[in-house]
Amino acid sequence: MIWYTQDDGVLCLGTKGSQYAYFHVATDVKMKQPISTSLSESDIEIIGSFPEDWRNDNKIADKINNAAKHLFGSSKPATQAYII
Repeated sequence: MIWYTQDDGVLCLGTKGSQYAYFHVATDVKMKQPISTSLSESDIEIIGSFPEDWRNDNKIADKINNAAKHLFGSSKPATQAYII
């Protein structure tokens, strides 16, 4: 699981497309510089739930968005989540 930026600078948390379980949340945070960094244990603590529970957490997009704002700052509205 990694934090990464899309081409438009939107910060996302997700898995690489080649992994068996695909996970993607686009946050409200827009970065000026590209980022690609692993999700850490402290990030999980800030999110407030474990990745294995996210499939059943109907508020996970909000939790990840709030964590992204806390960790990286905020400036763009629009959240979308895909959990397969």
